[in-house]
Amino acid sequence: MGTSARATNEAWTADAFLRTDQHAFGDAWRYELIEGVIVALAAQSPDHGAILSGLTAALATRLAGRPNGCRPEAGSGAGPTNQQRPTARIPDAIIRCGDLPRVAFDVVSASELKNWNACEQRRAHLQGIAGIQEIVEIYQREAAIHVYRRQEDGQWTFAPVIGLDASMDLQSVGLAVPLSQIYQFVDLDASGDFGGQ
Repeated sequence: MGTSARATNEAWTADAFLRTDQHAFGDAWRYELIEGVIVALAAQSPDHGAILSGLTAALATRLAGRPNGCRPEAGSGAGPTNQQRPTARIPDAIIRCGDLPRVAFDVVSASELKNWNACEQRRAHLQGIAGIQEIVEIYQREAAIHVYRRQEDGQWTFAPVIGLDASMDLQSVGLAVPLSQIYQFVDLDASGDFGGQ
């Protein structure tokens, strides 16, 4: 259950942010906590939403009825390993297994790629979410996905997946998803960046 928003000069922790009803922050589409500051995010572009719809439909079909207790969620909050950290990112979608998210998904627009340092900072924050084993960045303007995987030693590896004929392999949950299903509602030849996320 959420709590009311607090004064902006109060130091926010991830735990407090995730317990607060997002409407208490204002009327924006979505909010994140970045280094103690509550940040409003722009609404999704039509292609971003279409990619997210294709992704969650493909995940729901593959996860339904599996005994591992994993399920897809869109826009759910997920806390860092240390809840007192001043950052809580909200991925576009996750696969949650039990109480913890295991895979985080973000659709990356062309405008976001212009600030690569911010993309790397976001990925580092997602790596700090308790339970996350894989981070998937889905590119909006081309059939390309980058999968980052946590190894047993805590290091992260990178695997590009390119082309509509390719499949995204999610090792932590034992799933393979064809890129053609993720991008099924997007005309990549006509896809443009609408300035949103």
